[in-house]
Amino acid sequence: MLVYQPEIGELRINARSKGEKRLYRTLFGTHLFGDEDFFPGDSKYTLEPLLSRGEGVLACVDVPGMEWVRLREVNFFLGGPSNEVEVHRAEDVFEAFRSRGGKPPDGARIVRAVFQVKFTDSKRPRSVTVRPSNIAHYTRDDDAELVEQWLRRRGFILAGANTGKGVGYGTLASA
Repeated sequence: MLVYQPEIGELRINARSKGEKRLYRTLFGTHLFGDEDFFPGDSKYTLEPLLSRGEGVLACVDVPGMEWVRLREVNFFLGGPSNEVEVHRAEDVFEAFRSRGGKPPDGARIVRAVFQVKFTDSKRPRSVTVRPSNIAHYTRDDDAELVEQWLRRRGFILAGANTGKGVGYGTLASA
C-alpha cells in the first residue's frame, strides 16, 4: 500500500521490508518527479519531547479535530551487552509513573511510543505509533494530517524535516 499526500508532500508506504520501502520510494520519485532522491527517507521523528517536556507535550487544544492524547506505551532502549529494551504499557503511562513515583530510566532513549488519540469526529480513540527516525503508523490514513500537525507543534517532527525537492517533501511513514 502506498499513499502520496501532495498537500504535505509525504509518501506513506506499507511494505514487507526496508528494502521494499526504499525501492518504492526510489521508483515513485523517479517516475512521478524525475528524481530518484525526491523522497530521500531522511530522519523525521524524535521522541525526545516526551523526556524533556513530559506530560505537557500531549496537549492538543491547538489542533482542531483532536480532543485528547494519551501515552499508552513507551519503549526505552537501555543498551548494554544484551541491547535491553524496557517497555512501559498502561492506559496512561504518565499517570502510571505518577501513581507509583516512577520516572523514565536514566540515560535511556525512547525508541517507540504508542499514543491513543481521541478525534472529535470519532466515538473511540485510535492508536498512533511513532518510531524514530522516520516511521509513523496510523489506524486510519485520514488521521495523518491532524496527527502530523500535532506532532510538528509538539516538537516530535525534527526541524528541517519535510524539506524535499520541488513541491513534495522527503519523508516516509507507514499507514
